[in-house]
Amino acid sequence: MAGGLADDLERVRPTLSRMGATLIHTGAVGSAHAMKALNNYVYAAGLLAASEAMLIAQGMDLDPAIFTQVLNASSGRNVATETKLAQFIVPRTFNGGFALALMAKDLRTADNLQQLSGVPAPQLSLCTGLWQRALQALPAAADNTEIYRYLETRHDVG
Repeated sequence: MAGGLADDLERVRPTLSRMGATLIHTGAVGSAHAMKALNNYVYAAGLLAASEAMLIAQGMDLDPAIFTQVLNASSGRNVATETKLAQFIVPRTFNGGFALALMAKDLRTADNLQQLSGVPAPQLSLCTGLWQRALQALPAAADNTEIYRYLETRHDVG
C-alpha cells in the first residue's frame, strides 16, 4: 500500500513491485500509514480473540491442535488462526516474526486515528489496552504471538 499522487506512484511502481506482490494506491500522503495501523488493529483483535478462545478451549481440556483445525475450517478463521496458532502458539515457539512492541505502536496509532475521527470504537480501546499491558509485562524483544503467553498468566484481563 502506498499513499501519494497517482503519477508519483506509477513512476516508482517498478521499484515498489520488487518489495511485494500487491501494490494498492490508498490515496493521499498519509493514507497508507492510517490503513496499515487499522489493518494491524484488525489482525491484533483477531489474534487476541483466537488466543482467548484457545485458552478457554484448553481450560475445557480440548485439544489445541484440533481446536485450531476447527477454527480454520469454520467461521472463526482469520489470518491469525491460519498463520500463528498451529505454527507458533500451539508448539509454544512464539516466534512469528513481528515484534509485540511494533504491534502495540500500531494500535496506539489506530487509537489516535479513532480519536481524530470521533467514531466510537470500544473494542479498539480494549484491544489497545491489553496489548499495551502485555508490552509492559513481557520482555522488550517479545514477538506478537506472545500475547498468548501474557493472557495465560493473567486473570484480570477485562
